[in-house]
Amino acid sequence: MEKRKKMLVKEVMRTELVTAKESTTLRELMKIFYEFNFHTIPVVKVNNKLVGIVAMEDILKIFQPYPPYISEILKRTPFLDVYDDIDLLDADIPPEMGTLCIVKDLMNENIVTVDKEATTQEALSLMKMHRLRRLPVIDKEGFLIGIISLFDMILSVFKEKGVL
Repeated sequence: MEKRKKMLVKEVMRTELVTAKESTTLRELMKIFYEFNFHTIPVVKVNNKLVGIVAMEDILKIFQPYPPYISEILKRTPFLDVYDDIDLLDADIPPEMGTLCIVKDLMNENIVTVDKEATTQEALSLMKMHRLRRLPVIDKEGFLIGIISLFDMILSVFKEKGVL
């Protein structure tokens, strides 16, 4: 039986990207989430230098009754759901929040990334280890060149096996 060639991230990743800048407003970010139906948006500086990632869940920070450092402690506490205390419908959010809150306020700067030359198995291991469903793909200088998701890998396997 012939051993199957390892699939590389660069063969599976998506290169058509939707990104945000640190200065993108909450209003603009919500339009991006709505229009493209993505749950995670890479945050880049000039020339696609990756500086963070913002997920739909990060927007819930706006509703937190605690300062960010307390929320981080609570998030790491087993059996405690930080979002239990949030009542989205009763939240007191001024209209100015749409322009005053920017992506830099919400984004996560501790990014798990994968190199384009890595195997999809390595990418999958990173996803499992960090409980993620997608990873930004970067080059050697840290510039964003793609994104790979669990769905992309499944789709690729289905194509390889003739399912699709």
